[in-house]
Amino acid sequence: MTDAAFPHLGWNPAPGSPAEIAALRSKLTSSAAALGTAHRLVRRLLGESSYWAGEAADAFREALDGELPRYLGNAHRSLTKAADRLGTWHDSLVSYQTTAGRYETQAALHTKSLRTAESTHAATTSRADASPSDLHAATTALTEAREALHHVRRLARELEETHRAEAARVAKCLNEATDRLAPEEPGVLSKALDWISEDLGDVLSDASAVMGFAGLVLGVAFPPVGLGLMILATGASMGALALHLSNDKVRTSLRDGFTKGEFDADFWDNAVTLTGDALGSVPGVAALAQGAKAVRASSALAGSESLAGVGAGAREFASASKSSMDELRNIENPLTEWALREAHPTVRSSVKYGVPATGAVTAASHYSSLDENDTASNAATAVDGVRVAVEDAPTSAARIAYAWATLSR
Repeated sequence: MTDAAFPHLGWNPAPGSPAEIAALRSKLTSSAAALGTAHRLVRRLLGESSYWAGEAADAFREALDGELPRYLGNAHRSLTKAADRLGTWHDSLVSYQTTAGRYETQAALHTKSLRTAESTHAATTSRADASPSDLHAATTALTEAREALHHVRRLARELEETHRAEAARVAKCLNEATDRLAPEEPGVLSKALDWISEDLGDVLSDASAVMGFAGLVLGVAFPPVGLGLMILATGASMGALALHLSNDKVRTSLRDGFTKGEFDADFWDNAVTLTGDALGSVPGVAALAQGAKAVRASSALAGSESLAGVGAGAREFASASKSSMDELRNIENPLTEWALREAHPTVRSSVKYGVPATGAVTAASHYSSLDENDTASNAATAVDGVRVAVEDAPTSAARIAYAWATLSR
């Protein structure tokens, strides 16, 4: 069948859509980047969990360790390799199609010349008075026109073979990327992607609770360690919030609760989790805002856009953010401070560490057999809800007020 875009060649020697290939490459690149980020997060969580001991800690590490990190790393390399190969194929296809267009233009000119030569040859041979030289010239012109058209079509056939061979090499490379780097067990890569979309947010929330409590305890004797753990806990909360908000099941559960009155266990679990994630993100957002303010002030004074100025601004941002985070870490819960203002220091200390400790305990319960028990799971949600109300919310409110006052100066 003749290709409408190549009427003179008669077929398309380089089929394909560079735009679709570029779009697919972009999607693969984005997916590879997401897998790489997930792989780094899992490895980082495993590293941070070394400070946590006990059965719950072992269950937490077992949930993240094993085959999952390897699958995530392999899938990241697999998709990266596939995206790179598609990029090369895209550039080759653009070049092939440019050449095919040039051959079609040449074929159009040669077809026109052939029709002219055929007409001249027919007219010459029909003339009774045509001389031998006229007949020879007409025949030669006809032969040359046919050979010229045949030659450009032969070049187009060679281009088609090159295109087909390169396409086969691309397909083989993509298959090898999957066979050698991705999990061999059917469905494992899909399971890993499902885990990323559904469970990674919960793991980050739990890790934030554990690191927040660890930072509170260790920060007394080792302030730098406490600050570092708070930074990690805040980052985990921000990541968990983003993942939970992007989860369709979470959004649907909350929407059904507010629009249909379905205030079931899933609704409360998701509501408490999102609230905790949002409150846990407060120090990070406030610290970033303080860093940005410091950079603006520094830029206004220096008035420099040089590379040195950019470097100084980056250092100013990091210093101000770290200082702000350290100040926010030391802000106490105003509710418990007021309620226990006349209590014995031992009681105040027990409450100060006991309430945040419940977050670590409920987080640990998610990686034990208790998580499969509806009663225990609902109880953990209730405990988290109370903790958010009496600890996270008042403390975050105090931190927001402090940050707002600082930024408004």
